[in-house]
Amino acid sequence: MNKDSLMFTEPFRPWIVSLTRANQFVAEQLDSWVRYRMDSLRSYVDLGVAQTKVALKVTDLGSLREFADSQFAVASFVGHRVMDDGRLLNEWAEDCYKQANLLGRRNMLSMLFKY
Repeated sequence: MNKDSLMFTEPFRPWIVSLTRANQFVAEQLDSWVRYRMDSLRSYVDLGVAQTKVALKVTDLGSLREFADSQFAVASFVGHRVMDDGRLLNEWAEDCYKQANLLGRRNMLSMLFKY
């Protein structure tokens, strides 16, 4: 870089640094959110595939009764899984809020005091 371009960008350095931090934060949070959602989706798809395999093995009234009985356990598992997923996303959202708040404060201080 030449001297003129450095003179032009230097007053904007705190803004550029703050914007870079914010972009990195958003990218990290989006990555963790997608990871949580994909893990959750994978477990529901696996459960659906397993349930389909079990349902295809129903051949008579006895196996139908066993399948129906097993569905209560599956419904309970899914209910607990949905609650766990909700709790996990709630914790992620709270953590994201705290980190965003700290990042905002840090960025404002760096712009005000240029450090």
